[in-house]
Amino acid sequence: MSWKELFRSRVPIQILSGGHVLTDKQIPAPITSASIAKGDNPGEVFTYIPFGSKLTWKLTGIEWEESSTRSAGKAAAGAIAGTVVAGPIGTIAGAAIGGKKKDTSKAFVYLVGEDSVEHTLHIRCDQKQYIQIASYIG
Repeated sequence: MSWKELFRSRVPIQILSGGHVLTDKQIPAPITSASIAKGDNPGEVFTYIPFGSKLTWKLTGIEWEESSTRSAGKAAAGAIAGTVVAGPIGTIAGAAIGGKKKDTSKAFVYLVGEDSVEHTLHIRCDQKQYIQIASYIG
């Protein structure tokens, strides 16, 4: 796989826990961001961390937990602003825009290292990321 194909296949992830397994170096701060890219062989993935090394893994699974939140405070603020700008119609539009859902979905990614030990990453994961990572399973 060329470096251009590898770069295009990278999926950026926000790590909630388990990021310490993505490096063999001692890093004082927790690893909170990385990317996963498809390897040449079925189920093979590479992980990259900022200023770190590339590690090779066998992706054995991913479990997705879809969830979202809606802010009532932002909906109320949007309704007030909409009313001021456009009257009653603006109230509805402002509430809809202000109360837009925020995706808070998460996933568990299961990786097996060269030592044959399975590790779990807990990540923030929207539907698009989930579909792309799941397609890497061999």
